[in-house]
Amino acid sequence: MFKNVHIAGVGSYHPQNQIDNQYYIDHFKAYNASEHASALLHKLGREIRTLASEEETSLTMAVNAAKAALHNSGIRTEELDMIISVSDTPEYLSPCCALLIKNQIKAVNAHAVFDMNANCIGMLTAMDTAARYLKTDVKFNKVLIVGSLLISPQARKDDMVAYACTGDGAAAIILEKKEEATERGLLGSRMFTDDTYYWSITMPACGMSKISSETVSTDERKMLWKPFDFDFLSGKWSELITNLLADFRYTPKQVTQYFMSQFSKTDLELTMRQLNTDMSRAFYIGDKYGYTGCTSPIMALEDKLKTAHFNQDELVIFCSVASGYSMTALLYQW
Repeated sequence: MFKNVHIAGVGSYHPQNQIDNQYYIDHFKAYNASEHASALLHKLGREIRTLASEEETSLTMAVNAAKAALHNSGIRTEELDMIISVSDTPEYLSPCCALLIKNQIKAVNAHAVFDMNANCIGMLTAMDTAARYLKTDVKFNKVLIVGSLLISPQARKDDMVAYACTGDGAAAIILEKKEEATERGLLGSRMFTDDTYYWSITMPACGMSKISSETVSTDERKMLWKPFDFDFLSGKWSELITNLLADFRYTPKQVTQYFMSQFSKTDLELTMRQLNTDMSRAFYIGDKYGYTGCTSPIMALEDKLKTAHFNQDELVIFCSVASGYSMTALLYQW
């Protein structure tokens, strides 16, 4: 018998405040960069961004996404054994946000709670981590993973990527262990890190040791995105995915759907071309919500499941990239 880890339910939360491309094109006229902004938004595939209200936090959005995943799964909160909160914009460093989510949703039996931060690969890393708990420890049967990003307050207004291309929101996924005669569910993972770009994205720019200093400006307390060439994305993504599939004797053409980072539509198209597969298999939602960091592959899955379902044995790839940079890919079989 195999201890298989299945996706039991997913949910998302999207703020109601929607901002379109023209707002950002007009905004960057003040920096004499409106044409550059327009070209970037087209390359990345942006149309709408959803931004949180002043009353919303990464924690409130996470709770809403968790409730949606529980509702969609039919799982009761008291069935949860573990909660993992994933965010690079957590509302609190202490106590951990997973503990606060447990309190808000009344998950009385979730005694293993902790936060993770692997930036934009955070939810995939948490899924991989949770699967290893589920497969090796009899105490765990159902794990809630919640990712959330509240980036709009952290983006400098002169930062074309962070300010104009990202959105706020949260996503949640519940993993459940089942003993079955055939191996399926979350099959495996591959990771890759090239720390050459360690300098490219920092938040806060000043570092946590200086964030409370009165001599530090507001912008220095926010994200600093230093321009760099990210043309490596498609090549490294396709290599990582191909190697992961080869581990299980599959090929890219056998994959039904790719739930990738929603950062760049152009690079997503290039990746599919290098994998010799059709773009229709790479579900894209970055035009609807903006780029939402660690949540983006799971938001894509949740959107897809609203209109379609997967048949038994269909293969799915999850893949994303984080600042610095690091990559993670997961292989899942329905």
